[in-house]
Amino acid sequence: MDHPRKILIYYASAGHGHEKAARAVEEALRERPELSVFCLDALDLTPGFFGKNYKGSYLFMIKSATWLWGFLYGASDVLALRPVIRPARAIVNSIFAKRLEKMIELEQPETVLATHFMPVEIAARLKRKGKIRSKIVSVITDFLPHEFWIAPEVDIYAVAHDRTRAELVRRGVPESRIRVTGIPVGKKFMLKADAKELRTKLRLEESVFTALVTSGGAGVGDAVGLVERLKKIGKPVQTLAVCGTNKALFAKLSPSAGKSLKVYSFVNNMDELMQISDVVVGKSGGLTVSESLAVGLPMIVLRPVPGQEERNAVVLDAASAGFVARSTAEAALKVRELAEFPEVLAAYRHAARAAGRPFAARDVAEIACER
Repeated sequence: MDHPRKILIYYASAGHGHEKAARAVEEALRERPELSVFCLDALDLTPGFFGKNYKGSYLFMIKSATWLWGFLYGASDVLALRPVIRPARAIVNSIFAKRLEKMIELEQPETVLATHFMPVEIAARLKRKGKIRSKIVSVITDFLPHEFWIAPEVDIYAVAHDRTRAELVRRGVPESRIRVTGIPVGKKFMLKADAKELRTKLRLEESVFTALVTSGGAGVGDAVGLVERLKKIGKPVQTLAVCGTNKALFAKLSPSAGKSLKVYSFVNNMDELMQISDVVVGKSGGLTVSESLAVGLPMIVLRPVPGQEERNAVVLDAASAGFVARSTAEAALKVRELAEFPEVLAAYRHAARAAGRPFAARDVAEIACER
């Protein structure tokens, strides 16, 4: 009897997007009974202090020191520094990711698929040393790539957009190794629900313009200021504010909740909230942008964090599927415009649908299974 084909999926829980993309691919792969699929947090296979600091330092910078994050992101993405940065990162990984290395080497999977660059680097080094022969699939979860995602041993890069592909080619990746799939989103984002039934279920007004305010899983950004601005735009707007894991933000907004403002903590029904909304206003993480586009929902990006969010916003804006606002006042004015002029909203929605790739998880799963 043949053994199941083994596929290991790795993400890193520095931000929620990497895991969401990994789980979406896992969901698609589990529909194939001939496969043995495991989805794991790479940071769980590192020492506790390392994983905690890895996540904590990232969250601190995007909340409180965005300038520092932007500097580090840009400085580490300089191609001329590749000969210095790659060996340095290899040393760090060899010290702190020994358990992850041993697991991949012991399991000898047919495919290693990763939605974060750290497992990509580690699998690539093992393959370079001849310790594994696995196919490596790098699923880049932003619209423009960073240097850390790139390794000669990667067999296939699954990327978000034609611009992602062009940038990888510019950086020396053979075009034959790049597939434009979109960033994987959960299967539920492919399902079309009845908006009227959803609004009734969620106790929302049926015919009022609805703005979905998101702040990423970590609850980053000036949601309080934005909600206050939306109250004063002079047009009826129903605001749905999702606070993620930010308990302080939830506590600040909850007393104001009422008919025109619904406040949520961390949610598992973002697909439903998006399907009954007219626009999403928030941070331009790769998964948030991809989920919005998958349901044909335009996005107003509020003050993107320097680095990957800024690059994602550039691509979104270029596709005419979104708008970049540098202040809460500018974001509120754009919401008012969309609420006041249905033809403008319709144009944005059309562009969002055209840019969306709701079947990305299925397409990445197909790539993972190819021999």
